[in-house]
Parts: sequence; structure tokens; C-alpha cells
Amino acid sequence: MDNEETANGEPTTGGGVTMSETVGVVGLGNIGGRIAEVLAEAYDIVVFDIDPARVEALEQQGATAADSGADVGERADIVFLSLPSDGALHAATLGEDGVLSGMASGDVLVDTSTVSPGASERVADACEAADVEFLDAPVSGGARNAEKGTLTVLVGGSDETVERVRPVLETISETIHHVGPTGVGVTLKVVNNYVLGLNQLVLFEALSMARAAGVDDETFAETLADSSGASYALDRDMERFVIPDEYDSEFTLSLMRKDVSLAESFAADNDVPLLLGGGSGLYRVGEAMGYGELDASAVVKLYEALGSEP
Repeated sequence: MDNEETANGEPTTGGGVTMSETVGVVGLGNIGGRIAEVLAEAYDIVVFDIDPARVEALEQQGATAADSGADVGERADIVFLSLPSDGALHAATLGEDGVLSGMASGDVLVDTSTVSPGASERVADACEAADVEFLDAPVSGGARNAEKGTLTVLVGGSDETVERVRPVLETISETIHHVGPTGVGVTLKVVNNYVLGLNQLVLFEALSMARAAGVDDETFAETLADSSGASYALDRDMERFVIPDEYDSEFTLSLMRKDVSLAESFAADNDVPLLLGGGSGLYRVGEAMGYGELDASAVVKLYEALGSEP
């Protein structure tokens, strides 16, 4: 987008963030690495990951390497996190050399991770104590959209902080939903992934019934796509993974099990009955069968193993 100028003449991206500010990224995995690549085209960025090879790859694209999360916090005005679990979030923010220890009053920490609401709340509380602004801003859309800068972001936080960071979010995102105060973004992301996780299980139960009736996978997918049984899981899983029987992907079955488990724990903590039974147990069985590092849709193989192929 066109640059504007602040009162002191600094170029901006059209919002509260000046182009002279530095953006940090901690966690350079499948999503975080692609977010960093997109940000590097628009901002000076500083990056850190526990895997040095990931840092070196970003250096080749113009990023500055940091020695630790704390080093990122010291160098950057706005720090993005992209981490795989509650434990990784705690270590990267509150652990030894964690990013928060290097951040100054008024800096902003933006967590794009899918973690438990409780873990996010602990980081938010620590940020408040350090006078650092915090946004829980988990992303949806996977690595393909991260690479294109077209993620969907679910943001929880104050109006002022969201507006300050919005220009940076618009660099990585096509759709930004400011869903409420701190904590609401990560809660909705957990709920969203729970819907996808259970949608997949229902889809593959239905596929098993169709196969038993002699319906081929292509006909099943085409028919449901034009009927009331259409869903994101159908669109995502059948043509790309199930029909070709190829399950290479960055969103693994183990990650889906983790996300469904987060939703189950949240429901238990808030006395919400899960009348469908949750679903994480089936993904755990898929892990035990050796499918954990395949795409999440590989849970279809559980149904294939338990049933009889036509």
C-alpha cells in the first residue's frame, strides 16, 4: 500500500506502525517462517528460532538473526510469535532468555500460535506486569496462505493496540477479525479447529458408508460438494489428500490431535458438555498407528483399517 508520513516525516504503512520500526519474529516453522518471509518484504525484521538452519534461511532473505528470544525483544518494537504448543510458548516468552525479558515498556507482543487459552492468559498477565501490550492473534489458512500473505487473523486485545499493529497484520493477512478483548482470539481459534477436527471424523465415517455401497471417492466428493453435506473439510481433504492417497502436509495429524485436545480441555474447564465425545481419542489412535506426521486427513486410514474396503 502507499506510504504516508507521520508528523515528524517518518514513512508509515498507512497506520500506527512506522516503517522505521523493527518487527521481530520468534518461531520460524511452517507458519512463522512464511510470516517472516512476507514481513521481510515490507519491514526490517529480526528473527530467532531454536533451529539455526531456519534462522540462516531467513538471513538470506534479508532478515537480521538474533541470538535469543530476549535479543529479539531488545531489537524489535513489535514481536510476533509462532509456536507449536503451550510449553514452547512459555519457554519462548517467560523462560530463560525469553522474549519478554528483552522488551521495553510500550512494545507489542503478538502471539499467532494456537495454544490453550490458559497459556495465552499467563503470557498476557506477564505482559501487563511488564507494561508490554499483548495481542492474541492466532492465524488460520495454513502455510499456503501464510506464503501469500492472505491468512485470516483472529485478534483479541485493546482497540488501540490492534489499530497500532493493523498495518503489520495487513501485510500477512487478507482478513482480520478483531473479535474482542485479550483471550477471545485464541479461544475462537481453538473452537474453529475443533469444528474442523470433528468435521473430518464425520466426513470419513460418511465416506466409509459410501465406499461400502460401492460409491467411488470422486463421486462421493463431487456429490457432497454440490449438496448440503458440503464443508471446508470436504474441500480441503478429498481432492488434495484422500483421492490421490498422498498425505504430505504441514498440518499434521498430531497437530490436529493437539488442537482437538485443547478444545476438550477448555470445555472441561468451563463445564461445557461435549455430547459428541470430543474426538481426540480417534486422532490418538491414528498417531499410535504411525500416521502422526502425515496430514491430519490421514485419520481416514483409521476408518479404512477398522472397516472393510469395497
